[in-house]
Amino acid sequence: MAKVVTFANVKGGSGKSTLCINMAAILIREGYSVALIDADQQKCSQDWITGTKDKLLSRVEIIDQAEFMASKKVDVDFMLIDTQGSLTKEMAQFLFQSSLIITPCRVSRDDIVGQGWIEVFLKQSNRDIKKAPILTVLNGVNKRSSILSHVIEQLKEDGVQVAKTCISQRVCFAETNVNKISVIGYNKPATEEIVDLTNEALNLIKREA
Repeated sequence: MAKVVTFANVKGGSGKSTLCINMAAILIREGYSVALIDADQQKCSQDWITGTKDKLLSRVEIIDQAEFMASKKVDVDFMLIDTQGSLTKEMAQFLFQSSLIITPCRVSRDDIVGQGWIEVFLKQSNRDIKKAPILTVLNGVNKRSSILSHVIEQLKEDGVQVAKTCISQRVCFAETNVNKISVIGYNKPATEEIVDLTNEALNLIKREA
């Protein structure tokens, strides 16, 4: 049965598609089979995959959202779901089916509030099912900035599980988006960060299984 990883933040522009696409590339490189659902109306991730010449991304299977919701059976190791920047009925369904929820979060008040709504929604849900862990990833950051340390401390004090891996603000993420490729092999520091984040996510999924 596929492990479902949902990328969610009520705030748009937090980096959900970028992390989703690049983690898909790493999983493929590691020998896993990967499918992707683009539940955002803009279909950024889907366009990225269908228009790619990247040897890794070309092996990612695109799954229709409606078909998945009807059967919930996909013969792959990992199903990655890129959601839109609002808490919709469809996003809620994906959250409850997830093995792990990744909430990308830039160092801004709006992103942090958007991340918080995902936490609140799951905590207040009365559904009698095991809820997936939420891993908040600080994205597009300056690692030498004092505000980053402050935000991480504040999130942890609020009981948020923050990823050890922070994703730096790099031009290569925008460049690879335009060129519809992953950063894997394109930029070494960015590749290392995505590898570390993917390994962190895999370890969390295994621990929760």
